[in-house]
Amino acid sequence: MRVQRGSIYGLLGASGCGKTTLLSCIVGRKKLDSGDVWVLGGVPGTENSGVPGCRVGYMPQDINLVGEFTVKGAISYFGRILDMTDELIEERFKSLKKLLDLPPDDRMIKNCSGGQQRRVSFAAAMVHKPELLILDEPTVGLDPVLRDSIWNYLVEISQKENTAIVITTHYIEEAKQANYVGLMREGRLLAEDSPERLLNLFRCDTLEDVFLILCMRQEEGQLSDLEYNIDEHQNGGLQSAESASSIALSEMGHGSLDILTKKSPPIKRNKQIGTFSLNKNHLKALMAKNYLQYFRNTAGLVFNLIFPIIEMLAFLSAIGGDVKNIGLGIVNDEYPLSACNHYNRMNTAIPYSIAECNFTELSCRFLEDVRDPMIHEVYYEDFESAVNDASHGKIIGVLHISQNFSESYKDRLVKGGDADDGTLDSSQIKVWLDMSNRQIGATLKFKLLSKFVDFQRGLTKDCRLPKKLAEIPIHFNYEYGSDQETYTVYMTPGVLLTIMFFMGTTPR
Repeated sequence: MRVQRGSIYGLLGASGCGKTTLLSCIVGRKKLDSGDVWVLGGVPGTENSGVPGCRVGYMPQDINLVGEFTVKGAISYFGRILDMTDELIEERFKSLKKLLDLPPDDRMIKNCSGGQQRRVSFAAAMVHKPELLILDEPTVGLDPVLRDSIWNYLVEISQKENTAIVITTHYIEEAKQANYVGLMREGRLLAEDSPERLLNLFRCDTLEDVFLILCMRQEEGQLSDLEYNIDEHQNGGLQSAESASSIALSEMGHGSLDILTKKSPPIKRNKQIGTFSLNKNHLKALMAKNYLQYFRNTAGLVFNLIFPIIEMLAFLSAIGGDVKNIGLGIVNDEYPLSACNHYNRMNTAIPYSIAECNFTELSCRFLEDVRDPMIHEVYYEDFESAVNDASHGKIIGVLHISQNFSESYKDRLVKGGDADDGTLDSSQIKVWLDMSNRQIGATLKFKLLSKFVDFQRGLTKDCRLPKKLAEIPIHFNYEYGSDQETYTVYMTPGVLLTIMFFMGTTPR
């Protein structure tokens, strides 16, 4: 496929034959598996090629305009991206508006019809007067009068401004106005020449008939891979259609190949900052686009305001807080529940010497200290009933206090290593936990341990003993944070990151 400067090349073919894929390769949006593409003297996507960039104008088949732009705003955006001044953008917009019969300046793109959006996309591709203009189905759905006006304009800029134009269309007869046409089917270029030469070669009245003949020959296997036959062109043209087993194409011989070999003009480079470049026009255009997308998209604006609030409320209500109302069975063999309801806390620890204290009703005092929103206390008369309910999942664990707990606890402290096994056993608070739910079980275990430490601290204070006697002989220091901080504090930075992620990836 060869396209020369100052010409219109019509690429014809049915939907799905590969036209759009080929154009994507030409503008550098896709890469070829094999073969070469040269555009304006360079390979698309390479440094200083200008493709994709300011040297090419591309109107894709799909409408890829920002819906929150106005018609004029869309053209201004692409003009700024292409480093055009506001005065030049205004001048080009006025001429393109008249040519393409664009909608009112202040109409938003999302409120335009499909045909109107295609015309705006067409104008955006032409606003900077590119050297190469690639148009993918630009005239679909347009009024015949407007279509004729567009073709006249394309012919004019190709002749006066030496612009190379590649245009795809379903309207085969419309392509007669092109200088050259390429007929494509199933990913292969069947023929390529001027419309007049193809009509004469195949002795047909319409390009549709030419296309039909080529398709039939392709189906019959009479077409080999197409190749240029420069010698034959110099000797008088193409082979006869009847005698050729393959169709040899002329070299587009009415023009030169300077579009392939002409050295690319130097591309103006922006001031480098490290490995990045900063362009004020680009920055201005992108900031304006993001601002308009945000504030003109009502649904997106509401989402961005409401979503963080909803996520934080859901997080704070469901994650990080302490569990509540964990069922804990309590069996107190020292004092019944009725007695503990009327005990006097001040009488549970009475010092009577420097090193000794009189303990009474310690089980009632401990159960008072255990009270917490996390724990739902369920009292039982006997241990067997409590264990039975725990085995059936009615409660998470059982806490059992022995009959002589207060006296045994005192003897344990006073006698130390001389205390007998019965005393040591009675001074223990025994707990059975259902660890099948490890998170709940471990949480309850940690809570009971911390409550027991608080219980011992209270006793040492009332007995006028050193506070450190109640502590375990391991002291923890915290370089950062505190052991009193909740899991919510730990999780909050991660939640904020997820909010930033979702807001950044939400389609505008």
